[in-house]
Amino acid sequence: MRSTSARSDDDGARCDLLLALGEAQAMLALAAGRLAEGAELVAQARALGERAQPEMAIPVHRMQLYTLADFEGRLGELEPEIRSLVAQCPARPVFRCALAQLLARLGRLPDARQALDELVAGECSALPFDAEWLYGASLLAETSALLGDAEAAAVLYPLLAPWAAYNAADHPEGSRGSVSRYLGQLAATMEQWDTAQRHFEDALALNASMGARPWLALTQHDYARMLAGLGREEQAQALRSMALTTRRELGMQIV
Repeated sequence: MRSTSARSDDDGARCDLLLALGEAQAMLALAAGRLAEGAELVAQARALGERAQPEMAIPVHRMQLYTLADFEGRLGELEPEIRSLVAQCPARPVFRCALAQLLARLGRLPDARQALDELVAGECSALPFDAEWLYGASLLAETSALLGDAEAAAVLYPLLAPWAAYNAADHPEGSRGSVSRYLGQLAATMEQWDTAQRHFEDALALNASMGARPWLALTQHDYARMLAGLGREEQAQALRSMALTTRRELGMQIV
């Protein structure tokens, strides 16, 4: 007869496995743009994680909610949760990167600029080169683009350039699509138009091949904005139309 402790160990291992599976399924659903399914899976994983590994599950849950809220135009709702992660998890500066991007997206530009300056200082020495580095750096790249900060872009671009062919992901917290999208944003911020075009084209191809439809639509939007600024309105309008169609199909925020 098996002991109670052995059964408890088995139950714990089963819960851990189910939690890992649920978090991965939620991450993949969001990355593919299946937002309603993703929201349900995020909630299910949170319910299981509260019993199995709350100290690990809660940050994952909040970052997955962050992605969902970003897609749906509700990012401001997540500010308290992201600030709480920054305060509670000082050893994970990726949450500071998320807060910087959130502030920039909400138009809180002085606060976003201060957060970005602190994180890119010393060639991003505040962001350890670990499993979360690429995800965090992608958030900083987008923040620099939103702020039009060419100095920060010049710091980030050579750091991200070797990873152009990769997907910016931090499993299971989330995936942010092709790194080339962020290199395109950085190059455009530095007014290196030909380089930015090459990166955006690469990001379109990679996001499409991965089935990362939200990130494809966002890349189309970024690329269209750059082309419109260069007077290439016909190309820009074609990209805007494709992005709008995808956003509507997925239930993303319409911009």
